[in-house]
Amino acid sequence: MATNHVFFEPPKSLLSILEEDKDLSVPALTKLGCTLGPQSRTVEVLEDLLRAGMTVARFDFSWGSMEYHQETLDNLRIAMRNTKRLCCTMLDTMGPEIIVLNRPEAPISLTAGQTLTLTCNKSVAASETVLPISYPSLAGTGLAPGSQVFVGQYLFTGSETSSVYLTVQEVKGDEAVCTCNNTCILEGLALTVHIAHMRNEAPILADSDMSAIRQWGAANKIDYVCLSFTRNAADIGVVRAVLDSCGLEQTRVMAKIENLEGLVHAGDIVEAADSVLLSRGNLGICLDAEKMFLAQKKLLRACNLAGKPVMVTRVVDTMTDAPRPTRAEATDVANLVLDGADGILLGSETFRGKYAVSTVKTVCAICKQAELCFDNQSYYRSLMEYFGCYTLHPNLGKREALASSAVRAAAKINAALIIVFTVTGQTARLVAKYKPACPILTVVCPDIKSDGLKWTLLGEVQARQCMLYRGVLPIMADPDFSLPGGAILDYAIAYAKQVGMVRSGDKVVVSQCPRTGYSDVMEEAGVVKLITVDDHVIPGSAMTFNHPLFVIGSMETLNKQND
Repeated sequence: MATNHVFFEPPKSLLSILEEDKDLSVPALTKLGCTLGPQSRTVEVLEDLLRAGMTVARFDFSWGSMEYHQETLDNLRIAMRNTKRLCCTMLDTMGPEIIVLNRPEAPISLTAGQTLTLTCNKSVAASETVLPISYPSLAGTGLAPGSQVFVGQYLFTGSETSSVYLTVQEVKGDEAVCTCNNTCILEGLALTVHIAHMRNEAPILADSDMSAIRQWGAANKIDYVCLSFTRNAADIGVVRAVLDSCGLEQTRVMAKIENLEGLVHAGDIVEAADSVLLSRGNLGICLDAEKMFLAQKKLLRACNLAGKPVMVTRVVDTMTDAPRPTRAEATDVANLVLDGADGILLGSETFRGKYAVSTVKTVCAICKQAELCFDNQSYYRSLMEYFGCYTLHPNLGKREALASSAVRAAAKINAALIIVFTVTGQTARLVAKYKPACPILTVVCPDIKSDGLKWTLLGEVQARQCMLYRGVLPIMADPDFSLPGGAILDYAIAYAKQVGMVRSGDKVVVSQCPRTGYSDVMEEAGVVKLITVDDHVIPGSAMTFNHPLFVIGSMETLNKQND
């Protein structure tokens, strides 16, 4: 089956493009991640980013100390409470990334045509003539005369003024003599080195990554680990074992595909990972420019078919230093939405960019416009055709059949909202897989477990993880199981009305468990029903927040947990 779909439904007329949007309050369905750094770590800026549309916060351990990232995360938590907006947290590993060592305080100036030597000798000081790198040995890397090497600052934009493209002339042991192809000034918090077509044999988790996960990640119950330079499914197994060993069994793994080896094993990686990040910056160095679009489309399609959320990087590099994106960048963002991307991950734009908040607003606005033109029904049909039929199929499990039925019903009745009840978040992921035109209000039903000494409330992590799914807005039901039958649904509808997601008379599709109580088994057996929103107001249905998850129902049990 062809993999280069563009699910685009053009507007009725070109003049309609000039019409003013009727409802600007509805957020974009596409998720927006931000790399937090020097320009995006104060409480005030984080509040603005959350209001602008940030749903995922990336803490990149390629640089900075655990203390630095902890302060940023603490500020984010304050910002979430102040804005009453939820945000997923992601620890991005350094992995086998190669960096320049022993840098001087002053920038390094390079001139086109000059000779520059890369060396594995870690005692050498970096200068205009030699750059020591963190890789142990060049032997077996495949580096040879004619090989292309890129050196740029952390979260590089590819600008020729701050990055250098090198061509290898000679390899002598652990040294590579190169020619600079352009003039530039190397500067920034860190300088990274990317060798095209290189097989990197370093461990998938650096020693610093192990410490970061076991200390910082475990202490903060991080939602996702983003695995840099994922090469195969075995790499994902390595990080899962580390997560399990330090009590992070609920943390999910996002595989970052950014080299040729990862691209070759993309099928296995997509199957093994919980989600995928297409890192176009690094991958674009390894691929010929004219082939990048094909890799992107095939990878997005593979993730869509598997129901794994996929995010994409490097979209509006220009906004690192400018208040507006280029026309090509704006079109690129829209095409990513039309090609099935679940989210956009910003890097330098929010990390060191001068217009971090404006960038988030701009990208979200572009995503929203693209969603209005996304042909949801054609997309749905393409998935059904892939599975072979529109009825229950061996490749379509009961839970997924229920999810696809909910989306199909929503399209037929032009529903304003889909309400999903879930424990693990998997049902919400499957509904999001079919990319309905309406939002998905996901009610996470917590599970309370006891080891005999204390009670543990499970559900907050699952709710935050749902922030990665396109169109999903997670809220938490109160874990007090004594609520009368049907009350949770009433509260959910009341909340949806309160925030403007639905109005009286709107149609709503509900994917609901048929019995009381919450368990993974309940998610396997459910029903889809259609309801109409009426003017009924539930007495005492005031909506409250808890760290800062939306909570519907009584707060009594949660208050006991916090005590």
